[in-house]
Amino acid sequence: MEYLQAKLIMAKRTSFFLLLTVLVTGAIVALFVWKWDVLVERISEEKVNAERHAWMERTRELEGIIIEMQKGTEPKPLRPAERLRQVFGPSSPLAKGASPRTMKCVELEKSLRAFCQYLDAGETFRSQKTYHDSWALLMDILATLERKPPTISAEAYRPSIIIENSYYFFRLLRREKMGLVREVLQYEADLAEPLMGILYHWLMSGRSCDEPPSSASNLDIMYRYAGFFLNTLGGHSYLYRRDSRISLLTIYYSILAVHEANSRGFNEVGLDLRFFLPLIFGEIQSRNDLLYAEDYLQTLTDLQLQYFRIE
Repeated sequence: MEYLQAKLIMAKRTSFFLLLTVLVTGAIVALFVWKWDVLVERISEEKVNAERHAWMERTRELEGIIIEMQKGTEPKPLRPAERLRQVFGPSSPLAKGASPRTMKCVELEKSLRAFCQYLDAGETFRSQKTYHDSWALLMDILATLERKPPTISAEAYRPSIIIENSYYFFRLLRREKMGLVREVLQYEADLAEPLMGILYHWLMSGRSCDEPPSSASNLDIMYRYAGFFLNTLGGHSYLYRRDSRISLLTIYYSILAVHEANSRGFNEVGLDLRFFLPLIFGEIQSRNDLLYAEDYLQTLTDLQLQYFRIE
């Protein structure tokens, strides 16, 4: 009897433990199922972050490799002296440090022709279709500009002149030639300063090195274009659309042209350089990107001493 009671007690305990085990297991399974999405998301996020970190590291490695590969092939910009030798030749006075003001007429023309040959051999004229001879194109543009100089007065009482001057170069040179000029200014911008000096002094020499310099008619044309940039709204609008260095040098050479006209006694519009001289002097003095800044400042100093001298 006692044996049967003991077995019954053991059976009840076993059933209780089995029931408890089932209940605990069920609770764990239920909790696991309830949190399944959270667990999967957490595990996935950890793996994704690990993979993302690995790809970022690999990307940085590849970027470093690319940079190292490019270091040996990336072209370095030429220094000013090297650039001048490349374009104008090693024997050019420009390559030896001379400024255009100190060059002879023959040297100025030779430098212009060298630049034109450089253009013909390169790819500056990316839209050039009709013109393949840069020297002939330059002569054609100069002849066109000389045939009809701009109006440099009467804007105050004839507003139509303001409009004419605002589109002056476009109407005169047309779209194709203007496009070529813009390409030269864009792709050969680092040569703008020596070229402007060469062109100005060559034009002031009369464009003919075997004849007396600066005939009256030639200087009159230079004076009119100088007055256009200094004295008209149309001329100012062109300068505002250009690079600040080109605008500055245009005003500088316009001042020189007006001074030359003053010296010869035919400043017909009465342009007063005393307004421009201090402004242009201060602006040149504040810049550090001009090759011939000392030359410009010395010239402007001499002009200021002349125009502001005490009588």
